[in-house]
Amino acid sequence: MRKTDSRVSRTKLLLHRSLATLIHEKSYDAIVVKEILARANVARSTFYAHFDGKEELLLSSIRHVLAAARDRLPELSDTVDRLLCFSLPMLQHIEAHLQHVPVDAPRPGLRQVHRRLERLLIEQVEADIRRAPLDQAMPAMPPELLAKHLVTTFLVVIDWWLQCRPAPSAGEADGAYRALVEPILRTNRA
Repeated sequence: MRKTDSRVSRTKLLLHRSLATLIHEKSYDAIVVKEILARANVARSTFYAHFDGKEELLLSSIRHVLAAARDRLPELSDTVDRLLCFSLPMLQHIEAHLQHVPVDAPRPGLRQVHRRLERLLIEQVEADIRRAPLDQAMPAMPPELLAKHLVTTFLVVIDWWLQCRPAPSAGEADGAYRALVEPILRTNRA
C-alpha cells in the first residue's frame, strides 16, 4: 500500500509542478491538459483518475501549499503569525518555480491564478480571524474586510516582487508583506 501511496503522491507532485511551470510561460486559459501531461510525463487516464480537469489540479496545488503552511501552526503561538502563516510558504513555492523560467519571461497566466488564490486565501484567513482567541483582539473591523485586505495586499506584494529586477528573495518579499500588514493586525493588541 505504501508503494502505491508514494506513486500517487509523486504523480500529483509532477502534475502540480508541470502546471506551475506552464503558468509562468503562458496564460492559464491557454494551457490544455495535454500540455500538462506531456510536461509531467503522465498518462491521461492517470490524470483523470485524480483530477476532473486543470481547474481542479490548480485548486489542489494551491490547497497543497496552504496545507503545508498550516502544518506549521502548532509551533506558532502568536496570533498574527498564525494568520499570516501562508505568506512565506506561498512565496517560496512561487520562487521555486521561477527558477525554471527565464528572468524576463512574461507571466500572462498569473491574473487567472491570482483570482483563484485570492478566493481560497480569503476563505482561510477569514476563518482564522473568526477563530482567533478573544484575548488577542483583532482590529475592530469585520473579519471578511480584514481578510480581504490581508489577501489583496499579499497579491499586490506578489505582483511587485515578480516585477523587481533583481528580485528580492521570498523571505525579503515576505518581510515587505509583513511590514505592510502587521501594524494593522497589532493595533488593538495588548
